[in-house]
Amino acid sequence: MAGAQFNVTDPDAGTLVAVDDVVCFTTGTVEVAATPNGGLLVPDGYVVRYVLTQGSDLVIRQLGTSPSFLVSESGNYTIHTFVFPADLDLSAVVPGVTTGGDVLALLAANNICASLDVAGAPVVAEECAPVCTASAGTISAITSSVCLVDGAATISASPNGDAIVPAGYQTIHVLTQGPGLVIVNAGPVPSFDVTALGDYTLHTLVYDPATLDPGIVELGVTTGFDVNSLLIQGGGTICAGLDVTGAPVSVIECNDECSADAGNIVAADFIVCRQGGSATLVGVPAGNAIVPAGYQTLYVLTRGFGLTIRQVSTTPQFTVEQLGFYTIHTLVYDPATLDLGIVVPGQTTGFDVNALLIQGGGSICASLDVQGAPQIVLGPILCSILGGFNNGIAPQNVDELNNALSAAGLNGSSDEMVMSTIENDAPVSVLNVFPNPTRDQLTLDLSVLTSTDLELSIINGLGQEVFPGTSLNVGQGANRRSIDVSKLPSGAYLIRLTMADKVLTHRFTKVD
Repeated sequence: MAGAQFNVTDPDAGTLVAVDDVVCFTTGTVEVAATPNGGLLVPDGYVVRYVLTQGSDLVIRQLGTSPSFLVSESGNYTIHTFVFPADLDLSAVVPGVTTGGDVLALLAANNICASLDVAGAPVVAEECAPVCTASAGTISAITSSVCLVDGAATISASPNGDAIVPAGYQTIHVLTQGPGLVIVNAGPVPSFDVTALGDYTLHTLVYDPATLDPGIVELGVTTGFDVNSLLIQGGGTICAGLDVTGAPVSVIECNDECSADAGNIVAADFIVCRQGGSATLVGVPAGNAIVPAGYQTLYVLTRGFGLTIRQVSTTPQFTVEQLGFYTIHTLVYDPATLDLGIVVPGQTTGFDVNALLIQGGGSICASLDVQGAPQIVLGPILCSILGGFNNGIAPQNVDELNNALSAAGLNGSSDEMVMSTIENDAPVSVLNVFPNPTRDQLTLDLSVLTSTDLELSIINGLGQEVFPGTSLNVGQGANRRSIDVSKLPSGAYLIRLTMADKVLTHRFTKVD
């Protein structure tokens, strides 16, 4: 109780709780309100009123019979309960001037018994952005890329049906170009004709003509980002929806259909024996190549399973000196689009060239017969064994080649072993020597092309024969031999296998 004591029950303003601690302005005024939280006591001859104050000084703004007030400016407000004698003259209270402290001082000075809930119910009123329901939704491109044909292309998209268009709003579609989203066109449907290559995006805009004037857009200058910055969604003040992500579409220059076809080619002989230090490889075209006007035909010789380019020729015939695996390929190409100056013999591969062509994922219209005509050039020893093996064999793919190699006995455990067998012109290859280093037993795994007699010896680091020559009779196929080297002193050694006029060696280490 504030003021003097009377023979009445003491009044009590009780407490209040704000309905909302923070309220927003969406029009010119907003309601701040509270509800009694208990403790209110109004004796006979007393009345209860509610006081609205503003700021930390509790400047009185309004007085009412209910704890609900309309305010028209943002700020910090407090709603108080005031219980006082019904005959109290409140004419001294001047809204906007008198404070809650002034009222308490007035009551004390006049010994008036009353109760004011000074703490009250605080409420913050602030300006809030209006609720905007407009949404452009999303849109999907009909196709992510289109071809520029005769200098023109049409790019289109389809709305996904998730736009929200409030009453009075309109929908328009916008075409932008490049990562900067420069606006180049707009229209009622998401389909536009363009005449330039590049990356485009189709967007949807949902807007109110009364608040957003499309006339602000200058084609080729204004960007989608400029428009978005005006909207609430982009930090502006206008209620509208723009699908900034949109539907990207690339306009590209498409290649005309490529009709070039290298056709097929087969080897005149799968196995070719080197005579007098060289061998001649011949391919036989199948006659099914397609050579468009202005195109030329070239034959390419590659070596090894990696198809390393060795020679090119206008005829499918080549002379080689090295033993090994070769392939003759047909290339149909346009000199205006494929510069063969890029080919470095011994480095560039057939796979490198194929990667430049449309058939290999590149952009150049040309055709390379990658499978080509495989051929094997053998030395005199292997030729004496396999020279008559041709008999119409002309492998045309990897499976056929492996079958042919297997049938010819050249079926080592790896491509490298096959090549080693051919290039060394030896019917025996050492597949493995283990364990290495070894203490006592050394095991040799051999691949044998044909049954033969071998002489095995071991040479030390001084070139001395420390293990006497031993004759090994090995049969065709896989062979395994064990050698007891336990009596040899520790050190590095060389296994020597001798057959006819061929010698194979393999190093190993003996440890104690």
